[in-house]
Amino acid sequence: MTFVAPGFLIASALVAVGAIILHFLVTQQPRSDVLPTVRFVPDVPARSTSVAIRPSDLLLLMLRLLIILLTGAAFAQPQLTPARTTTARIVAVDVSRAVAMPGDFADSARRYSGGRTSVIVFDSTARELTQGITDSLDDLRSATSTTSRTRGSFSSALVAALRVAARVREEADSLELVIISPFVNEAWDTATDDLRDLWPGRIQTVRVSGVAVNEAILPLRAPRVEWADSGRTTLWSARETPDTIGAVIAGDAVMVFPFERRWRRAQPVDTSAHVIARWMDGEPAALERTSGAECTRSIAIPMPKVGDAILRPDFARFLAALALPCREVHDFQPLSAGLMSRLEGRGALASTASIKSRRSRMTPLVPWILGVVLLLALLELFVRRRSGEPTAAAEMRRGKMHREPMP
Repeated sequence: MTFVAPGFLIASALVAVGAIILHFLVTQQPRSDVLPTVRFVPDVPARSTSVAIRPSDLLLLMLRLLIILLTGAAFAQPQLTPARTTTARIVAVDVSRAVAMPGDFADSARRYSGGRTSVIVFDSTARELTQGITDSLDDLRSATSTTSRTRGSFSSALVAALRVAARVREEADSLELVIISPFVNEAWDTATDDLRDLWPGRIQTVRVSGVAVNEAILPLRAPRVEWADSGRTTLWSARETPDTIGAVIAGDAVMVFPFERRWRRAQPVDTSAHVIARWMDGEPAALERTSGAECTRSIAIPMPKVGDAILRPDFARFLAALALPCREVHDFQPLSAGLMSRLEGRGALASTASIKSRRSRMTPLVPWILGVVLLLALLELFVRRRSGEPTAAAEMRRGKMHREPMP
């Protein structure tokens, strides 16, 4: 077990020592005596304090020590240390429009998904497969519709890999990043070079078959737009409980706004529809479906109706990305040897010591510890009352009751 903030343990230990010292100080009523008058006697309880050989109220002392130490442990945020391994692997799988056959990258990902492995899928955005990785890879291999029609982005893959690395850094000594992709030009953007510098080790690249270069220039067609709110589309189904999300991404354009999500992609998935925009958590926000010469763009994004959001430049860029003609020009040329060398890098695997940890959050053990502290505090109050340990108010009342009348 490790602690996120061990300083609180030290502080609680010092407070516990103070509590032990206080229990060696015994406060009691002094020996009574007869006075000729009480005119100059203060109206306060008569108590005297002395140092005892052994601490008083051992049960109360134990309860108070437990409360202090457990409170310190809760603030220190304990977490169970996972079994450590030599190398943890992060696999980033390209599911963008540049991929020719989803089965290729699914099979490649399966070969690298054994042991302690985290899998990321990315196109213009990236998301981690947290549950059912094997089933998710099977879905990718069997359904070509899961391949997005948005361009890939190595930048989004690197950002997601850094986030996963910060989470698993305590589980391994080194990290291996594997990128499975056709490695085409359009996936390399202006931020990729800087983000590559943030990964402190080499990257293994696995090339899969991509779309033929002669398919990159296709006829442009104006899309027919339909809205999920109209209820005339079968591509979306209503959410049981609408939620709010802070951003949506279409191509290179990002729109930041508190959108209310009322729709999700309908199941079973329509194999003729492709994702052209995603919410920030990776869920589809807009789909494109081609049937013969007709292209339909189905949008589940509620447009802002209040505030100045529609006047902002990012809204104009986002709207322009949604309004692009169907089958725009792509750049499926393979990355140059220089860019591939830059992406792969040299040297050893990334050391976990060089990865920054994530900002600490409350660990799962903290609520349980605080619950025990609350129960102990109630028990301490009960024991204190049963043992007859006086409070300040009780002492005041007792002093007034025993006060001698003035002659």
